[in-house]
Amino acid sequence: MRANRHRIFKPPAGLTLLELLVTIAIAAILLTIAVPNLQSLFINNRLVTNSNNFVASLNTARSEAIRRGASVSLRKNSATSGDWGSAGWTMFVDSDADGTLDVGETTLKIDNALPSPLTLYANNNFVNFIRFTPSGQSNNSGTFVICYDGVLQQGGDPRSRAIIVNATGRVRVAQDTNGDGIPNKDDTTNVSSCTNP
Repeated sequence: MRANRHRIFKPPAGLTLLELLVTIAIAAILLTIAVPNLQSLFINNRLVTNSNNFVASLNTARSEAIRRGASVSLRKNSATSGDWGSAGWTMFVDSDADGTLDVGETTLKIDNALPSPLTLYANNNFVNFIRFTPSGQSNNSGTFVICYDGVLQQGGDPRSRAIIVNATGRVRVAQDTNGDGIPNKDDTTNVSSCTNP
């Protein structure tokens, strides 16, 4: 006697060409939307990280000046470029308070150059150095600006961050109070450029 076999139908495994094309089209649409946002996120992350590192250097110099009871300076490592970020900066005990690292003065920290395409410029008050006194005051008040690719903003997206130092030595990151993507100085006017804030 022969057993009556029933065959069970199993659909073929895998995707049809139409399903594959629809999936690829949806993925392409999502990538078109996501990639520009990811690029802005990436740029903003680099700006925030590197500006926070510079703020930390400034705050460390100030606290070292207070702790040691001596002037401490931060000086850009390049004498030829106005860009603090191109060669980094050095923190040192500035015994004669001249902003120059002389023989016998103690080097506290050397920071490397910023990654390309970031730049870091100061206004005329801090062209080559900033010094903090034993009371924590800075030698002047002024602004530093860190820019991505040499622009303050692009298409409304921020491409810069400004760091404000007042004469009392307080260091802070400037805010964009008017929403145009460019950080504002203490007087609420925009930072004017990436090379002379």
